[in-house]
Amino acid sequence: MPREASGSRSRGHFVIARVSGEVIARANDHVVVDVRGVGYKVFVPRHPAGDIVQLHTHHVVREDAQQLYGFETREELALFEMLIGVSGVGPKAAMSILSVARPAQVAAAIASGDVAALSRAPGVGKKTAERLIVDLKSKVSRGGSEREPMGIVVDDEAAAALQALGYSASEALAALRGVPPVGAASTEERVTSALRAAGRTAVAGR
Repeated sequence: MPREASGSRSRGHFVIARVSGEVIARANDHVVVDVRGVGYKVFVPRHPAGDIVQLHTHHVVREDAQQLYGFETREELALFEMLIGVSGVGPKAAMSILSVARPAQVAAAIASGDVAALSRAPGVGKKTAERLIVDLKSKVSRGGSEREPMGIVVDDEAAAALQALGYSASEALAALRGVPPVGAASTEERVTSALRAAGRTAVAGR
């Protein structure tokens, strides 16, 4: 695998959007990735399985520090950025949520309004969980009409969870056609089955 760090310039800073290379060190909340002799410290929700990695990154640039948050899938990166877009929710809280639950589980909890599930993450209290649900559930419900000209309305919580992971409304409906109906399985089980059927099991397992 080619080893590289790629990105673009934003407001005078070079923003790193992807890091590819070899993991040369691991700690509780981060890994160090060697990219052509330069070690990049990347915070991760969980450790990559192998040593050769390609991480999609969110680059935080401040006056006193720069930090990289890395994810093995674009879907998980998108969910992370959705979480930190909520007022009062920073990268630490978002990483805490993603470290204890898979993206499909997080999306399902938001779609179903499951405060208890979200507040299980260390450092995430009931008020923060409620704020996440209020802000992100509305975005998920609007997502279908924004991506689909016909504005397909979906009441299914599993479909809403899939939309939170980047599916359009019609794609979510198509993915759910072969899974157990509402009431026959939990929202999480239906989302996981849909992802597996669509060949995107990695999204649910990372």
